[in-house]
Amino acid sequence: MYTIVDLETTGGKFNEESIIEVAAYKFNGTNITDQFISLVNPQRDIHPYVEKLTGITSKMVKTAPKFHEIAKRVIEITSDSILVAHNAQFDYRILQLEFKRLGYEFSMKSLCTVILSQELLPEQESYKLGKLSRSLGIPLKDRHRASGDALATVELFKILMEKDVKQEIIKKSIVELAGESMSSIFKDTIQNLKNETGVFYIYNKNKKLIYIDFSKDIKNKVVKLFTSKKFIPKYVQNNFKSIKVHNTGNYSISVIKTLNEIRKLNPKINNNIDPKIFRKIDKPNIISELKDFIVTFNGKKESDKSFIFFKNEKFIGYGYFDLFNNINSEEKLYSRVVKVENSEKVKNYVYKVISQKKYKKLLTLREIYKFSDIE
Repeated sequence: MYTIVDLETTGGKFNEESIIEVAAYKFNGTNITDQFISLVNPQRDIHPYVEKLTGITSKMVKTAPKFHEIAKRVIEITSDSILVAHNAQFDYRILQLEFKRLGYEFSMKSLCTVILSQELLPEQESYKLGKLSRSLGIPLKDRHRASGDALATVELFKILMEKDVKQEIIKKSIVELAGESMSSIFKDTIQNLKNETGVFYIYNKNKKLIYIDFSKDIKNKVVKLFTSKKFIPKYVQNNFKSIKVHNTGNYSISVIKTLNEIRKLNPKINNNIDPKIFRKIDKPNIISELKDFIVTFNGKKESDKSFIFFKNEKFIGYGYFDLFNNINSEEKLYSRVVKVENSEKVKNYVYKVISQKKYKKLLTLREIYKFSDIE
């Protein structure tokens, strides 16, 4: 039995959101057997963007039941079933958050139709619910309202069940949120990791990349990933086969590399990077003033350095060198640069690095080309 859920929330800061609308459909694999739809009074303001997107206003939810008044019904309709949602880690996190405020630990198995669609419908151009529904001919009324989105997810799930004839892919994609012990493969993996700064890549048994992340302490981060009960870590635990580590030497290069790799390699799941890291920021004046320059950081070892490179005010990429005479010409410099796509997230992050002076040295290209070495 499945319960297909969609939630609309107030928006706002991460883990401070509240539900403003819930829709849940109990589904036996063929038919809907029960349903629950309700606006919810969040007891806080709704973000203007959410009001515009959903059409749900503070006035509409003023007389709606508060979450504690519908909590029993939510537990009732989700009991003895697997929670299914499009981008399930979001809906699951919000339900956990609301129940935690009531002093109750919400826990159930979960399935994400985004991940399932990527597996079973690999030819699709987009896995957003609206575009996927149009592509598959699924009726989608009241987009960005809980009931409309949940009903579309029911129809999508039916298609996915038909595609997965033996139910093998669905079965392996169920995230189990029970169990405390760490398996031997996790223990062996952790034992071989170092407390180093960098980026790590996780693969499933089919050697497909499923997850990318970064850390100042990779070993500690992976331990947390293998022991957490949250949605994304549990999916990683259930599908883990191997890990590849890339030592970057410093945090800033790790963040830039991770954001670039996620965009380029498109792993199955990667929605958990703290949005504060790439929060929108104005371009620092020094970038416009200097135009062509590098900023340096620690490297992978004591003898080398890393850098990020700006040309004509645009962020180009990052690289490594031992001595400045390794990069004292344009040809040498470009030969060391790993080019990075200038996405909004990357741009905001490098602006933050520059504005907060989170680097060792800032040098114009004129300075670099002038000297054979700089101490």
